[in-house]
Amino acid sequence: MSLLRKTLLYLMLAAIPVALGGVWFFGTLINRVIRYEVDEQLSSDLAFIQHQLQTARVPLNRGHHLLDNPYIALLPSGHPIGRMYSDTVEFDRREQEPVPVRRLTATAQIGDRMYLIVVRQAMGEFEEIAHLLSLGVMVAFVLLLILLTLLNGWISRRLWQPFYRLIDQLRTYRLNERTPDTFDRSGIDEFDQLSVALNDMSLTLHRQYVGQKEFTDHAAHEMQTPLAVVTTQLDRLLTTEPLTEEQVNLMEQAQQSVRRLVQLNKSLLLLTKIENNQFADQQRVNLSELVNRLHLNFAAYAQHRGLNWTTLIEPDVSRLMNPYLAEVLISNLLKNSLTHALPSTFAQLDLTNSQFTVTNVGPPLPFPADQLFDRFVKNPARPESTGLGLALVKQIADRYGMTVDYCYDERGRLHTFTLFFPN
Repeated sequence: MSLLRKTLLYLMLAAIPVALGGVWFFGTLINRVIRYEVDEQLSSDLAFIQHQLQTARVPLNRGHHLLDNPYIALLPSGHPIGRMYSDTVEFDRREQEPVPVRRLTATAQIGDRMYLIVVRQAMGEFEEIAHLLSLGVMVAFVLLLILLTLLNGWISRRLWQPFYRLIDQLRTYRLNERTPDTFDRSGIDEFDQLSVALNDMSLTLHRQYVGQKEFTDHAAHEMQTPLAVVTTQLDRLLTTEPLTEEQVNLMEQAQQSVRRLVQLNKSLLLLTKIENNQFADQQRVNLSELVNRLHLNFAAYAQHRGLNWTTLIEPDVSRLMNPYLAEVLISNLLKNSLTHALPSTFAQLDLTNSQFTVTNVGPPLPFPADQLFDRFVKNPARPESTGLGLALVKQIADRYGMTVDYCYDERGRLHTFTLFFPN
């Protein structure tokens, strides 16, 4: 979830209880104001009735109803009663239904007589007014909440626009450019500080990249020359005579070591170049043709080891890759399968539009399977191996979003490498 959406979500979560509390508060306030005004009116009516009783020309010497409202009765005796407000429900003759009523009960001493006075006020219309006002307040709160949320989202998007521009620039940032990208300022202090930090980091990374690339290129050139000289000199020594059998064996061992050193140097330099993104050029590579060609190249070696090598290749399987890295990826998987397969068994490779699978028969791994793609992890029985072939496979696969999976079937002694292509 984006920061903007999470901010709006937290704003909504904080605003909902505030809105509910506001609706309850204003609803309660409206009801209390209406109740207060009704009580004031009842008090005024009570004072008016008391005044009328004091100035009445006809003495009231019998307890009876002067009117339905107010209710006045003559009390024979008793103590005066203070004002009492109460709520009740009474039958309304006009509405022909029970209605809520606010009632004020009090006594009045007029001369030597005590009167009981009850003043009523129907509350139905007032409650409707309070309900409508409360509903209006609730709708206003909800609309205000929605409006504030939309307004906050619009303002936040405008404020965060420089940040999204920085993200877009970072997505297109490439170390192998001749000049490092510069990140523009926006006029917002925090984003300007981020732009300055990114510009400093970009310049530092570019300098490091250029220095590392120059070192890699120089190392590749300088190391290949003496290794080639050593190989040539050893070949010349082998042609000189007389040589003892011991000297020949020593020279052959030296040649094997030099060849292994050459291969190790090439693999390490290739890993470094991949990590430094020095194979940025890509094109559509026909993997079906590539696998067929490599299959033919390794056919003689498979026949030499007595392997029954079967293939199942779908036509026109292609991927957007660097052609050189694609060849390294496929050839390393094939060489690993043929090299570690038991003689006089079989090996199989399958290519579909979704995956590339290589299977061979062999003994179980002498090390944990989770170390298979680590650098310099190899079978002790094969000291001539550099231990970098599968590390290169993993590095190239990760670069192009592919997934390399390995499994071993103990019953059939089958090693299976599967390269899953991204959709």
